[in-house]
Amino acid sequence: MIQKKAESGFYQLSGRRVRFEELAAQWLHSIAQGIKESTLAHYSYTLKRYLLPVFGAAELHTLDEQRLEQGLLQVIAPADDSHKALGTASARECLTMLRRICKYAAHLCLMRPVEIVVKPPQAKEHAAQPLSAQEQDSVQVFILRAPTPRKLGLLLQMQMGLRIGEVCGLQWGDFDLEKGTLSICRTVSRIYCPNGRTKVVVQAPKTKTSRRELPIPCRLLPLLRRLRGVFAPSAWFLAGRAGKPVEPRCYRKSIQGYLCRAAVRRVHPHALRHTFATTCLQAGCDIKTLSSLLGHADANITLKRYVHANVEHMRAEMERIFACPQVPCQQSIRGRRRKICV
Repeated sequence: MIQKKAESGFYQLSGRRVRFEELAAQWLHSIAQGIKESTLAHYSYTLKRYLLPVFGAAELHTLDEQRLEQGLLQVIAPADDSHKALGTASARECLTMLRRICKYAAHLCLMRPVEIVVKPPQAKEHAAQPLSAQEQDSVQVFILRAPTPRKLGLLLQMQMGLRIGEVCGLQWGDFDLEKGTLSICRTVSRIYCPNGRTKVVVQAPKTKTSRRELPIPCRLLPLLRRLRGVFAPSAWFLAGRAGKPVEPRCYRKSIQGYLCRAAVRRVHPHALRHTFATTCLQAGCDIKTLSSLLGHADANITLKRYVHANVEHMRAEMERIFACPQVPCQQSIRGRRRKICV
């Protein structure tokens, strides 16, 4: 129907000859005020790295469904080995961005509306395995032996569900040790710059729901009070000073070193957040509360990404639900039969 409407003159194009790269830059500028700096940098990188080499020089009026879909397949799996074949997430992101730019072009009457149908590569299941109860105990024993703010950051991820960028963005003023609460107000990340370099930025949390106030577990409060010392409220929690925060890339290396010294398998820092979600759920925490603790806008995200069931928990649940009924002994059955016959 869209194609028939276009052919019948329902969509009156402006007739301007605009190249894809010009429109992409205009689209990026139009949305820049409504997104975070890190998101804008990511969009810019995706355009420059993947979409513009294929579509950049093409004029919009020449882009139809066939050319767009063939070009996108070239972006996902380039024949010239200009980059590695894209995974599911990157391919889906390129598809979404291409659709948004084409929709923006149709809005400006530079091309007719198009429907791009490309199936991204199938996702490979490699979910991060949470730490076991024994591994969690080993990490806690290692930290309590000689606690420091950098070490305590592991427990903030493992027992409060913080992201690594949120831990790097903590200041001592975010801790209310009287009320026993922690406010998540900012996050630290390294973003791409147009000149090809990167920079560290401190910005608002990932989403609106990521800006949250969390109760601090009672076992962590004495450690925090002991480490609080004379730090100013503006001092960064990990760095211990008011200058630059510790960036996630550096803190990730510290976490790997701490796990190795605690004799625990080395996992990605995000697995500590997975550990928190799994531990809470298996302890009976409801999904809505867990979703709020993690800062998710939708409880379905919590279910799909962060909930893992281990074999021990599954066995315990199966035994609880399908417990074997007590079978009466043969003697009681015979006695019952005799009573019935009498």
